[in-house]
Amino acid sequence: MSAGRHGRGHGPLFWRVYLHGVLLLVVVGLAVAIVGWALHRGPLSQQPARVAEYAAGRIAELVPTPGRLEQELRRVRDTFGVDATVYGAAGRPIATNVEPPLASPFGDAAPPHAGPVRLPNRGLGWAVPLPSVGGYLVLSHGPRERDPLRGLLFIGVVLVALALASFPLARSIAAPVERITAAARALGEGDLTARAHVRARGQLGALGRAFDDMAARLEALVRGERELLANVSHELRTPLARIRVALELAAEGDAERARRYLGEIGQDLAELDGLVADVLAAARLDAGGAAGLRLEAAPLDLAALARDAADRFRASHEGRSLELDVGERPVAVRGDAGLLRRLVANLLDNAAKYSEPPSSVMLALRAEAAGVTLEVRDRGIGIPPEDLPRLFTPFFRTDRSRARGTGGTGLGLALAKRIAEAHGGAISAVSTPDDGTVFRVTLPAASAQA
Repeated sequence: MSAGRHGRGHGPLFWRVYLHGVLLLVVVGLAVAIVGWALHRGPLSQQPARVAEYAAGRIAELVPTPGRLEQELRRVRDTFGVDATVYGAAGRPIATNVEPPLASPFGDAAPPHAGPVRLPNRGLGWAVPLPSVGGYLVLSHGPRERDPLRGLLFIGVVLVALALASFPLARSIAAPVERITAAARALGEGDLTARAHVRARGQLGALGRAFDDMAARLEALVRGERELLANVSHELRTPLARIRVALELAAEGDAERARRYLGEIGQDLAELDGLVADVLAAARLDAGGAAGLRLEAAPLDLAALARDAADRFRASHEGRSLELDVGERPVAVRGDAGLLRRLVANLLDNAAKYSEPPSSVMLALRAEAAGVTLEVRDRGIGIPPEDLPRLFTPFFRTDRSRARGTGGTGLGLALAKRIAEAHGGAISAVSTPDDGTVFRVTLPAASAQA
């Protein structure tokens, strides 16, 4: 529904282009008006009062001498580019510089005063009374020759106006699009660091920033897959090498040495099974994202699940002390029992690996109005502050000096984080070096999850 509303409406980019088009029309109109005014203006339109004053004085003096009057009218035409016809008292032309003479709209009566007048077949002209002779003078623009260069000049001015007015819009649209296109091409060719870096405002700027965010997420995803492949290959190498050595010894007939490897082969196979299970569980959680994953959720008692996890921990870690504080009352949540059981087990195993006997591990559970909080606390080596931001990164180990057998694969905490987020919760860690670590998982109550 939202997409439909946006599709039928007009966003800022549309109005920007539309209003710029309207501005172009205004600029073109002004250019046409200015050029037309400049090309068609003439002496009569520029200084009608001055021409009329001259005509009322000089021409009126020469009416009694027709030869000199004709000569003066020709000079008016040559100087001002104006056609002129002098009418006498009877309304008949007595002198003219154009053939046929200019037609008079007044007949026998002279105009009362000088001013513009509409002439037959000539358009707008100017009439000037000559009181001294009882007649009047009619003036009009002379026929103008059509100059093709002026037409080309007119077209050139219009094109220049359009080009100058269009340049800012073309630049504001083309530059970000070209940068996004170049970045998309580089990203498609394998350059994961390609970014558009568009700083424009509006929708094009938002598009550029969205592309850069997408490119950053894609880079992180591809790098994560590469690291996952490299780390899984590394984790598989050691147990597979041990199994291969045992098989070679058995094939050579050295049963005694092969027998010594059999116990280790069982441990290696268990490690491989755990690694594959962790990778598959992480892939399952990542398939649809934490928000889109469809869990096999059902109502369950988290306190009972925690007690069962504690029993399993004591059975697999003989000699380790585990303090359990979950209360006697059920703690209702809605979730995937298998995944939540793995979450608690991973946190307990992590606490055992990074703390030494006889220090104890504590598992606590609290039900609150906003949700449920589960805590796993150890008194071990702690986590350096610089390692806390990467604590839930797959295959990351805080203690690099530990052997592979004691340090684990580095998937436990990453998987625990994905499980907590898939259930609408969160996980955090608080640690002090040489004093221990507290992992805190918060899950929504069953009513909030329903």
